[in-house]
Amino acid sequence: MTMQRGPQPFPGQEKRLRLLAFVRQDSIVRVDKRVEDTAMVWPHLLLIEFIAAMVWTLGLFVISVLFNAPLQDHSNQDRTPNPSKAPWYFLNLQELLLHMNAALAGVVVPGAWILFMMMIPYIDKSRQGSGVYFTNAKGKTIAKFSAVFAAVLTAALVAMDYFLKKAGYAEWATANLPGGKLIIPDVLIPTAIMLGLPVVLVIILKRLYKADAREWMIGIWSGFLATYLVLTVIGTSMRGPGMELFPPWALPRTHE
Repeated sequence: MTMQRGPQPFPGQEKRLRLLAFVRQDSIVRVDKRVEDTAMVWPHLLLIEFIAAMVWTLGLFVISVLFNAPLQDHSNQDRTPNPSKAPWYFLNLQELLLHMNAALAGVVVPGAWILFMMMIPYIDKSRQGSGVYFTNAKGKTIAKFSAVFAAVLTAALVAMDYFLKKAGYAEWATANLPGGKLIIPDVLIPTAIMLGLPVVLVIILKRLYKADAREWMIGIWSGFLATYLVLTVIGTSMRGPGMELFPPWALPRTHE
């Protein structure tokens, strides 16, 4: 009896074989997804989103009825408003412009922060606690500590700069420091503060809470958000004519 084989390769032509990888059954994770544990997009998710949108819209209507919009007169190119403020989401950068060089505050600082955020996945490579707010209970404590740390220091630095300017520090620096006011007070000192304080915060978190990379990254991020909010509040509620600093209760009215 003769067995007929399949087509043979031409002389000199090698037959290609494919290898299959055998995986143990217990190494495969099977997800048992039951119907009662499933939340449908419709109506569960979309209904909640619709209700939230309606409540938000109703709230805007109520606020618009109770409070007049702070609109000013028609724009006049011959008369610049005093103070002339940026939109609220840029007031933090405008606040920085009052304390340091314009290029440093408007270009270098935002660019450096965006670059730092892009580097976060390469600094924090751990997948532990992914999808969990603050990773764990220690992460929540670190976030609270860092937020208070950054908020207090930011407010203190703004107040210190205000009193130094009132005491004539800017004029003294212009007349006596090398490069005048441009280099040391406007560039070197703010740069040292912005680089030094995060390093101090990381050192404190490591020594006080034994923070790992994920946890001190949470601290840095929480400190940034607190700084952002403090600078926004100061620019919104404490800057009056000439961008002078006022207590919120004594802020001059610039419109009716």
